[in-house]
Amino acid sequence: MILIVEDDPHVARLIGLVLQRGGHTSEVVGDGDAAVERARELRPSMIFADLGIKGLSGEALCTTLKRDEATRRIPYVIVSGDRDLAEKARGCGADDYMGKPFEFDDLLKLVNKYARE
Repeated sequence: MILIVEDDPHVARLIGLVLQRGGHTSEVVGDGDAAVERARELRPSMIFADLGIKGLSGEALCTTLKRDEATRRIPYVIVSGDRDLAEKARGCGADDYMGKPFEFDDLLKLVNKYARE
């Protein structure tokens, strides 16, 4: 199961559909605070998260999960249109990043690289 942290319902649905077509299950949460809770409960195979989410920001979410013993090993991929994406991903400890807009094949390549399903 892959956790999608995205507050734009259209983008979240699109990522979910791409994952489903690739044979993966997913769950969507729309804010950083809910994402921390769900990541601890579900222990997803990986997390795709935007930087610009409500509540706990995407960078703070990444830092929080990477510092928590229970969630630090979950691969965390930032999906964002932020111009400083690479720098922010490195700064918070993300495993990888992908810019928006993205190609479906690139999303699935990241799943194949990181997901433990």
